[in-house]
Amino acid sequence: MERQLHHYGSALNAIPVLHAYKEVPDNFYMLRVGYGGLMGALSNITQDGFAPCAFHSFPSTLRNDGISGDYGPGFFGYAVNTASFLTRHDEFGWIAMGGNIIVEDEWITMNLTTAARSRVFIAPVGVELSLDAGKFKSVSFNPETEEIKAVLDVENEFTPEALMEVKSNDVSGEGAWKVARFTKNDRNLYEIPLKKKERTIRVIKEN
Repeated sequence: MERQLHHYGSALNAIPVLHAYKEVPDNFYMLRVGYGGLMGALSNITQDGFAPCAFHSFPSTLRNDGISGDYGPGFFGYAVNTASFLTRHDEFGWIAMGGNIIVEDEWITMNLTTAARSRVFIAPVGVELSLDAGKFKSVSFNPETEEIKAVLDVENEFTPEALMEVKSNDVSGEGAWKVARFTKNDRNLYEIPLKKKERTIRVIKEN
């Protein structure tokens, strides 16, 4: 029985794993498994852009499959689930999956590197920020005040405003969170007009 690495099941199975991780964000093993499966959908793509269905792991083979096969469902798993995660590990300190970290004064900043740059999960407070329109450039977290700052990309002809949803699993015991100075529309999304330069917003706890 051969194990084919990063077949479509990797990215599809990552969907429930990462959803479960958001409910228990201190489970670093679950984050590793989920994010590894998520990125598996991209790791098989060759330099010339071919997307094989899997990598054959038999020691006598060790090569990509010759057909695309079921690659489409795997990429779907990546597309609907891609996100960046910021967490703190007891041994390794601050860790970003889907971003690069800069620690400056009291702020932990994660510059996003995912393809969509549309979803971020801040594990210490259990807060998820997601964009239906617009893109994040970076997200910063202050562990002392638990304030979150997000930098949004500039406007363009197709995206004059960002549409953001804020979710919380209440791991910090502080209840709901909101985007300061902005209101929600009838779809429960914050409407944030974009500018010709990057815009910074604040996400804070509701009183």
